Amino acid sequence: MIPRRAVKHPCRDFSMISKGICLAVGAALVLTGCTTASTSSPESAEETEVADESDELLAPEPEPSDEPSPSPSRQEPTGYADVVNGPLTSAAICDSYSAVLDRYGEIIAKRKKTLKGKDGDPYTAAKFANRNAWLYEDVAVGFEREMTSAVTDALNTVSDGQAGLVESLDPFREDSFQACGLDQEYSTVRSDVAAVDQQQASVVRAANNKPWYPKGYNEYSSNVAWKWADGPDPCGYSRCWYNYIKVISLDGCPSGLYAEVNELNSAGTVIGWSNDSVPSLRPGQKARLVFVSYDPADASSLAEISCY
Repeated sequence: MIPRRAVKHPCRDFSMISKGICLAVGAALVLTGCTTASTSSPESAEETEVADESDELLAPEPEPSDEPSPSPSRQEPTGYADVVNGPLTSAAICDSYSAVLDRYGEIIAKRKKTLKGKDGDPYTAAKFANRNAWLYEDVAVGFEREMTSAVTDALNTVSDGQAGLVESLDPFREDSFQACGLDQEYSTVRSDVAAVDQQQASVVRAANNKPWYPKGYNEYSSNVAWKWADGPDPCGYSRCWYNYIKVISLDGCPSGLYAEVNELNSAGTVIGWSNDSVPSLRPGQKARLVFVSYDPADASSLAEISCY
């Protein structure tokens, strides 16, 4: 009979306790590793499918091409030949052209005569301009307007109303005037119209250069102009030497106007002087000043004008 061996209690053996602790710790580490691995697992099947679908939606970049891009098509401009079927003119069309040319021929002749010499004197030019407002309107503007209207009507007549489709009326104008035998007359009238406009502009420039003071006055300053004037004898029955001047002020002399003249002998030597004044002068108002001396003199000259 084999004797039974005594079994030691594991709790009473420290080596066994340590070994059990090691086993427990190892098991815990294994469980922790499994949990971590499950939480950081690869993408799910649904996520993978979505990613694949998005990749399929991206359009591939086109390959660069050496072929030139096609240029946009341009519509050719419409000329009068594209809409006219038949003759360019008729007797009625030519008569309408002649009517405009004749009327402006009369206007040119009349204005040339009326404008002659009106630009020589600024006062005359200004007076003429104030009475004739047409001076500021170019004849060429009216001529071109009426001529364009007549040409448009003519093109509508020979194209069944398709003048609005034509890009430019000039080629039809030239050819239709030539067909009517009016091309030379049209050129002459157009040139004369330009000359009349230049003549009108010359009169307007002269009118704009009119001085602010009346004709016959001499500018003394930017605010004062004067001239010699006539007046009654201030000496009565006594014999004296005297002169008058008239003075005008643009902005006025509210605090007074003063003037002096020198008396001259026959040799032009100053032998005396005289003065006169007025207490005030309104803008545009005229004053007449008299200079008197009882010393005989042959002439006089203006010495000073002061406006206060």
